[in-house]
Amino acid sequence: MTEKFPIQSQVVIIGGGIVGCSTAYHLAKQGWTDVVLLERKELGSGTTWAAAGLIAQLRQNKEMSNLAKYATRLYSELEAETGVATGWVKTGAIGVCQTDDRRREWLRGAARARAYGIDMHEISLQEAEDLCPLMSSEGLVSAFYLPDDGQTDPVGTTQALAKGARMKGVQIFENTKVLDINMANGLVKGVSTEKGELSCEIVINCAGMWSRDIGKWVNASLPLHAAEHMHAITTPIKGLKKAFPCIRDFDGYTYFKEESGGILLGGFEPKAKAWGMKGIPEQFKFTELQEDWDQFELFMECGFDRFPCLEEAEIRHLQVVPESFTPDNAFMVGEVPGIKNFFTASGMNSVGIAGAAGAGRAISQWIDNGHPEEQLWPVDVRRFFPWQRNSRYLEERVTESVGMLYEHHFPNRQRTTGRPVICSPIHDRLKDRGAAFSQAAGWERADWFAPEGVEPVHQYSWGRPNWFEYQREEHLAMRDNVGLYDLSSMGKYLIEGTDAGRVLQYLCANNIDVPVGKVVYTPMLNERGGYESDFTVSRIAENQYFLVTAVGTAVRDFDYIKRRFPEGAQVNITDVTHGYSLLALMGPNSRELLSKLTNADLSNEAFPFSSAQQIDIGFARAWALRMTYVGELGWELYIPTGFTLPIFDQIMEAGEKLGLKLVGMQAVNSLRLETGYRHWESDITPDDTPYEAGLGFAVKLDKGEFIGREALVEQKEKGLTRKMVMFTLDDPEPLLYGDEPIYRDGKHVGELSSGAYGFKIESAVGMGYVKNPEGVNADWVRAGKYQLEVEGAMCDAAAYLRSPYDPKNARTKM
Repeated sequence: MTEKFPIQSQVVIIGGGIVGCSTAYHLAKQGWTDVVLLERKELGSGTTWAAAGLIAQLRQNKEMSNLAKYATRLYSELEAETGVATGWVKTGAIGVCQTDDRRREWLRGAARARAYGIDMHEISLQEAEDLCPLMSSEGLVSAFYLPDDGQTDPVGTTQALAKGARMKGVQIFENTKVLDINMANGLVKGVSTEKGELSCEIVINCAGMWSRDIGKWVNASLPLHAAEHMHAITTPIKGLKKAFPCIRDFDGYTYFKEESGGILLGGFEPKAKAWGMKGIPEQFKFTELQEDWDQFELFMECGFDRFPCLEEAEIRHLQVVPESFTPDNAFMVGEVPGIKNFFTASGMNSVGIAGAAGAGRAISQWIDNGHPEEQLWPVDVRRFFPWQRNSRYLEERVTESVGMLYEHHFPNRQRTTGRPVICSPIHDRLKDRGAAFSQAAGWERADWFAPEGVEPVHQYSWGRPNWFEYQREEHLAMRDNVGLYDLSSMGKYLIEGTDAGRVLQYLCANNIDVPVGKVVYTPMLNERGGYESDFTVSRIAENQYFLVTAVGTAVRDFDYIKRRFPEGAQVNITDVTHGYSLLALMGPNSRELLSKLTNADLSNEAFPFSSAQQIDIGFARAWALRMTYVGELGWELYIPTGFTLPIFDQIMEAGEKLGLKLVGMQAVNSLRLETGYRHWESDITPDDTPYEAGLGFAVKLDKGEFIGREALVEQKEKGLTRKMVMFTLDDPEPLLYGDEPIYRDGKHVGELSSGAYGFKIESAVGMGYVKNPEGVNADWVRAGKYQLEVEGAMCDAAAYLRSPYDPKNARTKM
């Protein structure tokens, strides 16, 4: 019997692929049964049906790995729960390496995997051939085995999720196109469909490659673009092992699995073909694109090397379909910024089968609890900016995004497409002085500076990259003399109004009720006491505050703050990021240099640490903040953008006699790590409290109520079970990049959140949380013997509760 189309529901899900069905299933599991799922054609008919069905657990970070790891458990249990066959098979997987660099990457990956609870270990090439008898190991240097990876039938699994959702009351309507989303005062009110109006409280966009267009209805930035994606299937091959472990040859851009007695091979090429520039055809359903054997040739070449039997095999079908990819090859999950109760789970980058289980669960938890159970910043939709909807940018970037999954994942790997987007006022000056640029949130930033005669081009390595010695010079110049770096990309807000101080006091953990001219470092916390963000807050007038945050979190932080303004409060927030440049003048000789450019009194008495003044510099008035992110005396100069270029020229001219050196982002990172300064995203997240992070000084429990206070009071009473600790290696040769496992007395107790080389202390340096269910305090930390696992080797390490460089932070107050 045909269900009557409803006029009201609590939740509407747009899209009936595996992600939409997983979201419906998990909402129902959470008790949300007044849910309607709307699919424009048939369930799974967009791109789900064409997937290879591979479930690879290890991803580029812990968060995405946990999402994929959950899929192996859910899909193995789903058939018993619903009675619908999913085709789940635990085949295992083998990653093969053609180069030493790839082996080094996988050694680091295996260490991460074990830390995440995923079985992954190196095996001999003979063992690899034994596990997959027709595979050739010729030309390989190593192989790694993940025995718990698997594969599933995409259509069957989607139907099982849909059946599980229906069993708990979810209504699913196929052949029901959504035409618009209805809004009022920034709040979702319902959807318009071909079958009529449907009011609701929450809309979840799970529409796959249609998601970007749906976002446009409410002026939301959901940057994804489709590309042609392909795999071929052979006729049955004699002697082929049934359900052999999936073979992943990243150096050949290709994967292989058994399919109906033959081999299915496909991959992720380094230069893909964008698709859908003129839109997606209205009748798109189970649609294949025209075969392109030239584009597929790369995969066939790898296939002949890895499976010589393919030379005689017959290809029975080459399947080419569109898949959508995001600019950074990570999902988009969460509540869309600027719109209340509009969520998305999309942009799955051709790993939607593996990611759907975890993404659906995360969205359902987010809606049910107000937050996901673990922080998901790497896939949070708020990491994207409005400009990233630009169609030309997305068309160009998708040609590179496809290949990101299988490329060499070197530290500091930069994208080459869709650039430049945003340049600071002094970009060309820095370029003329040898800058090699990196990109963050669209901003071109000087990464390091090449000396005259050296081409400023990144040459990546797991060892010392080509910029290592230049970074050393920049790092030491700032430690011993004076350096200048451009951080105009930092997010900047003005918060003003008669209620601004009261509102910020409630949002911030530190005391914001300070005199005009005072600068405060403060966390903004969630109700669990975890870091939602951290800012420097300068009180520049009685009812006006200047906030500075990281470039990558500017959208997220703006949205977080604005959503928490009390109704009726006299307070406003304005994004002034592009109104001010930021030039940071740092180092023991920074006072002497800045004194040549301003008549302001820069002495400790007149201009103490953590203070802000508007000063004359050049022919401009700039805000000078005596703060630092590199652990040295210095000033951050916030200059009205149009005045920046001549001021930069004057700084460089005045600094010539002092030996002023331009400094790039690589050195800024190594300087901040050597000093022990935390970075939101890697070192502090919504799951980490200030006490755990060693930043309790920024919490003022006695100031009155603020978000997170109750959780911090409780944690302080109970004591800590995890704590941030810094480490240096006894051996000066290995390098740390983050994610290296930490061992205390031979037992795994955590992983590094960040790592770099400390050029002043002449050792790799890192920081990470150590955990102990029975409690972590200073005595426990000091009592242990520590090692860090680096590329399969156990390296002795020294632990520090404070920075190994200037532990009392005295140099900033010189």
